[in-house]
Amino acid sequence: MLRARASHCVRDEDYARFTRFYAARCGQFYNEYSLLDALLHLVNTLSATHILLFDDDKGQLIGFIQYQIEDDTAFLDSAILSEQYRSSRIFYEGFRDLARHIIEEHKDIQTVRFHALADNLYLTRLYSKFADKIGVRKGANGLENIFAVNMEQLLKYLKVDLH
Repeated sequence: MLRARASHCVRDEDYARFTRFYAARCGQFYNEYSLLDALLHLVNTLSATHILLFDDDKGQLIGFIQYQIEDDTAFLDSAILSEQYRSSRIFYEGFRDLARHIIEEHKDIQTVRFHALADNLYLTRLYSKFADKIGVRKGANGLENIFAVNMEQLLKYLKVDLH
């Protein structure tokens, strides 16, 4: 049974691993997302975001979550998990690790926001299980559904006990 290990992206080696992983899988965001799009995204976001890396039990990078903090809100910017590791359980455990990490590092967070391409019905259904769709925006890659969830509700849904 796989249990991914989460770690902060802090060293140059971490950023190099993250960048290679992101660039190699950038087409998973949507079909027309090019390497140039990916590199521009990284240049524009790396200095303003936090990154959690997820490694398998062999130390291989299998996923990441990139997020930023603004006031009392955590904005999930991007995330990818290697296809062979995608399952409801891994998603749940990874999201639980992220929520635990955010609340431990940023105690004032009240809301978590994220988005998904509007035509990605799988993600829309998945996110709707624990978050409210609060709007739609025109993103660089098309229409995106915007989701938000109260941190306390998210922790309850994920069964995170901080005590």
